[in-house]
Amino acid sequence: MQPSSRPEPKSEPEPWRTITADGLAGVWPRAAVLDVRSREEHSIAYIPGSLNIPLDELSSRLADLPNTTLYLLCGSGKRSSQAARMLSERGYSTVNVAGGITEWYRSGHPVTYAPPSATHPKARRRRTLSSLVDQFRRRPAGNS
Repeated sequence: MQPSSRPEPKSEPEPWRTITADGLAGVWPRAAVLDVRSREEHSIAYIPGSLNIPLDELSSRLADLPNTTLYLLCGSGKRSSQAARMLSERGYSTVNVAGGITEWYRSGHPVTYAPPSATHPKARRRRTLSSLVDQFRRRPAGNS
């Protein structure tokens, strides 16, 4: 008996579109960019004008969403695709940004960075190095 030669069932297309970081740049800053990373991640670096609602808060904060197409973004695209699925099921028009803020940054698009926290170890190290450079510059010529 030969196995059936039925075609594989086609998977349903995703109910949302996916674009590249360059595709988002073509509509930004007019687009509503929703960043679903954690508050901590968003506070370190974000697309100017983006709205931050962490993925785990999204279902309880639907009233905070603008009534327009939402361009969803995270660090790499995984959480934003989860958000796109959830929002699309609720009737929102969504576009997932493939590669997230990582690809946005790598493509040379604008990112706003938060100043380093004084309690962050790398910030202390930078400040210490800066202090050493300043001390070196203040030394009179000829002293080593």
